[in-house]
Amino acid sequence: MPKLRNPFRRTYSPNQIVALNVGRARALRGWTQEQAAEALAPYLGTKWSNASFSAVERSIAGTRVKQFSADELVALSRGFDLPLGWFFTPPPPSEDAGVAVPDAGMLNGTDPKLLLDVVLGTDDNREPWHRALLDYASETAAREGTTRNAPPPSGKVDTGIDGLAELRAAAELRQAFGDVAEARNVLLRFADLLARLDQPDAPARADTNRSRRRRTT
Repeated sequence: MPKLRNPFRRTYSPNQIVALNVGRARALRGWTQEQAAEALAPYLGTKWSNASFSAVERSIAGTRVKQFSADELVALSRGFDLPLGWFFTPPPPSEDAGVAVPDAGMLNGTDPKLLLDVVLGTDDNREPWHRALLDYASETAAREGTTRNAPPPSGKVDTGIDGLAELRAAAELRQAFGDVAEARNVLLRFADLLARLDQPDAPARADTNRSRRRRTT
């Protein structure tokens, strides 16, 4: 029987998701709030006080939610030395939380996987970004004295886009199977089953061969 979704499940706004992941980033680095404020100060242009830092992390409670600017998001990424996407990582599935966005409302929110679509893109919308990055890389190469049709420097753009697609696929596999290694085992068994089903006369041929061997012995 499928698990019923809690009709009153917890929801987070995107800003609360960022606040949640600021706390996770600080725990990952093993920093106190003071140490984190020191690390962020050069990139923020100011140093958050302990009270300000505490207020940011308490944003997840929903009382006074910190509204992060694009400048602050870039500073967080640089200060914690983590990709920008880290700060939009959804809560763990076990929490069964939703993301509150205007078109979904605050009551139940929408599937947190929306954040993966926003950060990593989808097969349907990733191509324009891919082209824009390739154009950027080509112009960078041209300024360095190469031709405009030269491949991107070190192939970083292609590798990065492919990596995003693979990361998204891995995230979806984990959501479906819980573990990528287990997903691989399941898919391999499934592929083996399909291969055998694709040869419906194989069992009959095997029985015929066994009968022939019996008659010759």
